[in-house]
Amino acid sequence: MTAPAAAGALAHVCMRATGLDLSHDKPSARMRYDEGTGIILFTEGQQVQAYSTSPSATTQQPLWVASPGEGDPIASLSVSLDGAILAVQRGTAFLQFVHLKSSKLFVQGPKSRTRILSFFWCPSEGCDFVMATGQGLELYQRLPQGQGLRYKGSRKHPTTWCTYSHESRIVLLATGQGGLWLQAYQVTNDAVLKLPPFQLGPSASQQASPKSGPSQRVSPQDIRILTIYCRIYCAHIDHPHKRLVLYRFFKDAVVLQHTYEIYSRSIELSVHDNVLLVHHLDSSTVLLLDVRARTNGPIVGPLPLAIALENQDDQSVPASIHASMREDHLEREGRVEVASSSSAAASTSGSISTASGGPDHLDSCHWSFQPPNLILDTQACKVWRCEVDIAAVGRTCTDWPLLLAILQRRHPLLHPTCDIKALLLAIVKGALLEQLNMCTVKQIFDACALGYAEACAAPPSPHQGIIPSSPESRGRALRLAAPALAPQEVELKVLRWLHEEEATGVQYLEAAIAQYLASCSWQGIAVPAGLRLLSIDVALLRGHKHQVVSSLHQQGGGWDSGALAAHLERLARKGELAEAWQLALDMYARLGMHDKHCQMLLAKGKVVQALRCAQEHQVQTIAPDSFLVKGAETGDVQVFSAIYRVCQQAAQPRIEPYNTCKQRFEKVLQSAAAKA
Repeated sequence: MTAPAAAGALAHVCMRATGLDLSHDKPSARMRYDEGTGIILFTEGQQVQAYSTSPSATTQQPLWVASPGEGDPIASLSVSLDGAILAVQRGTAFLQFVHLKSSKLFVQGPKSRTRILSFFWCPSEGCDFVMATGQGLELYQRLPQGQGLRYKGSRKHPTTWCTYSHESRIVLLATGQGGLWLQAYQVTNDAVLKLPPFQLGPSASQQASPKSGPSQRVSPQDIRILTIYCRIYCAHIDHPHKRLVLYRFFKDAVVLQHTYEIYSRSIELSVHDNVLLVHHLDSSTVLLLDVRARTNGPIVGPLPLAIALENQDDQSVPASIHASMREDHLEREGRVEVASSSSAAASTSGSISTASGGPDHLDSCHWSFQPPNLILDTQACKVWRCEVDIAAVGRTCTDWPLLLAILQRRHPLLHPTCDIKALLLAIVKGALLEQLNMCTVKQIFDACALGYAEACAAPPSPHQGIIPSSPESRGRALRLAAPALAPQEVELKVLRWLHEEEATGVQYLEAAIAQYLASCSWQGIAVPAGLRLLSIDVALLRGHKHQVVSSLHQQGGGWDSGALAAHLERLARKGELAEAWQLALDMYARLGMHDKHCQMLLAKGKVVQALRCAQEHQVQTIAPDSFLVKGAETGDVQVFSAIYRVCQQAAQPRIEPYNTCKQRFEKVLQSAAAKA
């Protein structure tokens, strides 16, 4: 057994107390967790008490107390989803049902008269309760006033053992000599769906016979039903081969999708914010896995589980942790370093403020792991919640593209102590400051673009009762308030900052901008006009005028924007790009910004073309004097007279008489004629 982590040591996963601590009140009670209602059940003698695990619970008083009566020791408990009835199992022949308000009791046994393997409450229409027996599933509906259960049908299937997940509404029935053949049913809101059977093992085949003798045996302790990114998986902890195998459920297939290496024969699983936590109980270390990562390895190296403390005097640390570890703590606030080969750092919010060494006896029988991320200390009667310290992950992960992709898939509300957006910006900025090779920069920008595209995509409906029909149905996970980097943020806070601060070479910055533009184009993301302007400015600094002109011509209007046209106009006025005059004129024309088009023509002295454009497109925003001044500057009285006639007809109110107008511009006409 390895020693626990030192106090204040870095940890990727922490146990945070839920506030439920009955160690003084329930020294001899047995502790259970009801997944359907999310409450803790204590049995002491023939009495059952229920407690809430909700963070909003402000008291440790029981929600209710029930007395099922005298009999054999209680083996299992389950509370109806509306909290009205308690189901009690003492043996394998029948169940007791207790009304929590009236304390009335009735008894129900399986219609098949076979032993009861498991039971659970469900929210399906016409089916409130399911018994799993050796012959399959039996479906029941509560009678009015809850006076009993009405038999509604069955799903025949020879069963060795079964397991149920309320989160996904999946029940797995094992059959065969070793329990390697599994049959899944999903209890949806209006039906009980039968999914395809599948076999566990590397050589599994749907055509193989479930009657064939297996080389290994599988128990319900080896199987977990997980919901990650709205996808439902069957996790098989393969102890003989030291691997974790994930099978994904579809309506028409069950597909082996992931295989991970594990390093212990004592394993438990948790899920927090769609990160799969693999607890190695004998070493108290945790592997972090992301099923959407581009690698089948862990996100970061394993570290021991730690205890998250709210303050230095927190007394909820298990007694197995040394007192000195409770007193010492590390405040992780302010500056957070991003793992790198040199000194790049990111300034962002800190990780969990205080941490101590974790428990060193997780492989003891009194630690119970419950879905999705609860840990019950049944000996001390305390409840903990596993949480990923995403800031600590950011400090230790050296694969920047992988880290950036992973951070973008996290929910900010589940990590209140870490500014994920600031950490993302720090990663991108740090990569460019270190001038990583363009292959790595491409991976980083591809991850940025993909994350933003997914965040902008319409989210699907919640997954309950819905499984995609095939592996090709690539549904996107429900992402609320995703911390993806928008192109405007990358432009303003990274690329433009690097340009203004001259923090990196112009040649490297030009390549980085081109790569980000390519990544956005790959995902079909609209690029902000400011990024186009920046790319032009950087290219001109490099003396690539021909490249700028060629790129604008090749886009054929794809980059058109008022800001870009105005920028080209400024470049033309400064004489930095001669071709910018015509490029800006064409862009204004394509955008329908005819007033700007006319003003540019006037600025170039092309008064006739400007007047023709204004007349054709009925431009009313340019004063007649602007045209008359430019007409007078030609020194040609005929041109001036023609411009006057057009302005007189179009202007409202009418302009002054011709002779008066000509007299006002006489000096300009004479001066221009003299110069000519």
